[in-house]
Amino acid sequence: MNPETFRALLVDRELGELAPDIAELLDAYIEAVPAARAEADAMARTVNTARETVRRFPELVPASEPAADPQVIPIVYWLAPWLARAAALVAVAALAGWLGYRAGHTTIPSGPMQAGGTTATRVVDSRFKGLWTQYQVAYDSRRRAFIVAKQQ
Repeated sequence: MNPETFRALLVDRELGELAPDIAELLDAYIEAVPAARAEADAMARTVNTARETVRRFPELVPASEPAADPQVIPIVYWLAPWLARAAALVAVAALAGWLGYRAGHTTIPSGPMQAGGTTATRVVDSRFKGLWTQYQVAYDSRRRAFIVAKQQ
């Protein structure tokens, strides 16, 4: 028999946790093997010593740990990081919108350098009509052709 298994069966027998038919087989094995009998007696003395010690000193018995209280997180603490992220996103979008608006209404340097080292600048039309160029299309029946004109 495996020594670890034998010791585990001896502990279970001393604590009264073995089924009766297994206890009978273990007793027969102990009677047949003299070395097993000595180990069984040593295990019985060890378990009895432990029982007596616990009876004499009950404070040695570990107290059961109280159940941990469930962690309840208030909604404010759960929502705060998400609100901060949303506020940062709104701030970035507002800044990008403001910069885009300002970029459409500023002077843009263009053209070659003029005499004296200054650049010619043109002023962008402040009437913003959209991002796309608009065209007018008309059909001329006399010429039998379409006329496309860029809308100002």
